Amino acid sequence: MTNRIPEIFGAMPERAMIADQVAAYREYSQNEGFFHLAREKAARIAMLRERFAGRRIQRLFVGAHFAGIGFELPAVEVVTMARGWFERGLGDGLPALLAELAGAIVLVGNNDLAFGQAAPGFIRAYAQADDTIFLGWDHDNHHWMNATLTLAGHTDLYFPAHNENMFLLSRVNPLTAGPVPCGTIQWTKRLLAEQLGTMLSTRRHDEPLGRHVFYEAFKYRNQAVVTLNRHFKDIGFTEPSFAAKTPVERMAEWIAHKSHWIIPVLNDVPIRIFDALSTGGIPIVPESLRFLAPVADIPREHIAFYGPDDLIDPRAVAARAVALFDAGGPAGIAERHRLGLTAHHGSVRFHRMLAMAQERLEFAPLIG
Repeated sequence: MTNRIPEIFGAMPERAMIADQVAAYREYSQNEGFFHLAREKAARIAMLRERFAGRRIQRLFVGAHFAGIGFELPAVEVVTMARGWFERGLGDGLPALLAELAGAIVLVGNNDLAFGQAAPGFIRAYAQADDTIFLGWDHDNHHWMNATLTLAGHTDLYFPAHNENMFLLSRVNPLTAGPVPCGTIQWTKRLLAEQLGTMLSTRRHDEPLGRHVFYEAFKYRNQAVVTLNRHFKDIGFTEPSFAAKTPVERMAEWIAHKSHWIIPVLNDVPIRIFDALSTGGIPIVPESLRFLAPVADIPREHIAFYGPDDLIDPRAVAARAVALFDAGGPAGIAERHRLGLTAHHGSVRFHRMLAMAQERLEFAPLIG
């Protein structure tokens, strides 16, 4: 076989542009403004440490994007904020909002700032809330930089879900911690546990499921979905009706398949991997994720990998996933379900983030 790698690499368009962009990034990160931002951040952290040292947290406000987690903590009131919750921070409702948040932790995601005027309202509340801890869990720091920079700049601890852009984000927020990977957020632990019997008894299809949201900006991913749809009818783009389904209805769709073909928008670790595990299925993921955390730690009898040739002819890798599922049997379903709940559920990620916040801000440990 003739090695064409040098030829193909040499023909890549505008490679110099990539180097120029990285150089511009690097130069931008040297701006003196980041030093002053870090000082202000440090002063706010020192103030919060003084206020919260040894203090019991009685309320945790959780963004609407994470409502499906159903997070609970003993002796803590967990309040799920509706979409656009912080819009009232722009008007006369700000004093009441600040009073409501006093002594509490707020944990929001980038998507929570995407509705209406939620982002400017959030920024205004953050600027004046000197008795509230703000935490941000960013699921899109690999591609949605406007929302990412806003969240990183206006939270006390910032948790990106992906490896991308970390050096710049750590300049925007010196307490950038993680990455804290995505986790299952569309089903509560309780519902998943209640449905284990159904997962074990349902007769599943051999063909993989792979419904993905269409994003115009990600042409490579969209083409992969279209290509796979020629072989498997249940790999395609998500229909609008999916969002209206109940958690049980969505779960029934996942449980109906032995495997789940997962196509990231970039080289990110998507939520769908953990949704597949928690519902007992085999995730089929790109080879490029094999050694990325936390994929690297998933036992290999519970996951299958595909390469570029498998997009052209996916039958062999789909068969491997079915073979893994069948070999594991009911015990394999139960083990993947257990792994999803104990290691990769959104509530597990919440506990991890809260533990880091507790270490840095020294409030009384949360029971969980």
